[in-house]
Amino acid sequence: MKKRDKKQLLPGIVVAAAISFLVFLYAPVDLYCSNISEFWFDFGILIRASLGLFLISTVVLLLIYIVLWLIHPVLYRIGLAGGFLGLICTYIQGNFLIRNLPPLDGTTIRWEEYTFLRTEDFILWGIGFVVVVLMYIFLKRDLLSKTVMYLSGGLTLMLLITAVSVVFTSGALQEKVHYQYGADEQFVMSEDQNFVILLLDTVDSRTITELLDEHPEYSEVFRDFTYFENTVGAYSCTERSVPYILSGDWYENDEPFDDYGKRVYQESPLFQTLQERGYNMELCDSELYMDTELMHMFSNIHVVDFELSSYTKFAKPLLKLIGFRYAPFELKKMCTFKKAAFAELLQVENTPEETSCSESDHVFKSQLDQQGITVEDSSKKFKFIHLNGAHVPYIYDKDMNIINELDGTYEQSAQATMVGAMDYVEHLRNSEAYDNTVLIVMSDHGYNGSLGQSGEATWMRQCALLLIKGRNEHHDTMQISQAPISFEDLQEAYVRLLDGRRSDEVFDWKEGDARERRFLRYSFLDDDHMQEYIQTGYASDMDTMIPTGREYNR
Repeated sequence: MKKRDKKQLLPGIVVAAAISFLVFLYAPVDLYCSNISEFWFDFGILIRASLGLFLISTVVLLLIYIVLWLIHPVLYRIGLAGGFLGLICTYIQGNFLIRNLPPLDGTTIRWEEYTFLRTEDFILWGIGFVVVVLMYIFLKRDLLSKTVMYLSGGLTLMLLITAVSVVFTSGALQEKVHYQYGADEQFVMSEDQNFVILLLDTVDSRTITELLDEHPEYSEVFRDFTYFENTVGAYSCTERSVPYILSGDWYENDEPFDDYGKRVYQESPLFQTLQERGYNMELCDSELYMDTELMHMFSNIHVVDFELSSYTKFAKPLLKLIGFRYAPFELKKMCTFKKAAFAELLQVENTPEETSCSESDHVFKSQLDQQGITVEDSSKKFKFIHLNGAHVPYIYDKDMNIINELDGTYEQSAQATMVGAMDYVEHLRNSEAYDNTVLIVMSDHGYNGSLGQSGEATWMRQCALLLIKGRNEHHDTMQISQAPISFEDLQEAYVRLLDGRRSDEVFDWKEGDARERRFLRYSFLDDDHMQEYIQTGYASDMDTMIPTGREYNR
């Protein structure tokens, strides 16, 4: 004890702080700044929670090092070497071995399909262990402690500079403005004219074609519609697809996405036409970009305050989110959490009495069945309603009863969402608003299998659903068109529908026509990288989806 100097604890302090900084400050800040739009809470809430975890972790690790130091200097040096090994491997794990991680989008993760991650971990930690052991053997005890201290401190300084830069350049410090999308008028129609887009997420036209063959009653419900079976969408995933559906303006990673979102809604030909024609516009899609300038375009959007109900409960999903990216493979399995984990901690303040929209198909159908569709003497109405559709998790059976997601399938969810859409059509048909309503039932993109099953082709989700009924349109049976339609044609189709054209008159393209249709393929796991394809044949023909070689990267 006489030979021990308290200065020997300095490396332990640095390593303890370095590990805590990486895991509890840098990691959550980096995750937040890279996915700002995915979180409802402000940066201030995150940093307060992270600082609390950082302080607790630093104190606990420092106490461990003090105990090791008091027991024996050898144990202390072994602890320093072990801490350094954990620091370096965790840093590499969370920043360089992340491209092949499964998505946290609600999909049930089949870990047996990701065993290669275990192999990566084994190689990383094996090499790291050998390096640290060699350092322990060949570096004298004081030199080992100083080397570990300087390397840990240097890494922490580098991460601190990176984190500060990312915070200021990502817009994370900008206070979020929160909105509630009111639903009180969701089922109220105008006796004049109505234009409704019912968007069902991730519904593939190939699956719907199979359902129509198996269930002739579907065609009866949609008898006044035209089903454009040969339709090619625009993008692989929702975030890019929906703005394009509403604006017709391609996003090519050439500007910040929020800037694009603000611009395209202000300049949307559809919205401009609706406003010019005196339509009252309602929006039920909480994932769309919104700010105080845009909200005035829509009658059902209100500014509210969001508060965190509990920092203690907030720590659990935050730790799991960090662990999912930075922890070794076997620990990652313990770090999955349900999609709504953060949303459940949201506490809405200053809320209007109006009920809020839900993107749940089950809630939408329940509210519709309870309230029915009513008609009032009011201005023309436009409604854009975005439901979860066949998106994961698969929590419905074919009749839209809620089941365990482990028992659900994509096909069941697709059938359930069509049951909900048919319920909406029937309610509308039984109201006085049916004939004066344009109704488009569509999806934002198709579906091409789950991750791990079909590789890159997973994201080739070009087969979008498109069903259209014009005002005063009636058929004896549902029409099926094989015309080569693209989402590029939607803006002109909207205007023609507003002019009173039938569904079979809104596109210039006819069956048998040959054309090239553009599609931008990307993964929401890597949306900074998009590849352009041209469909030269039928929408579902994968052999005629030709890459042009053009990429749009940011």
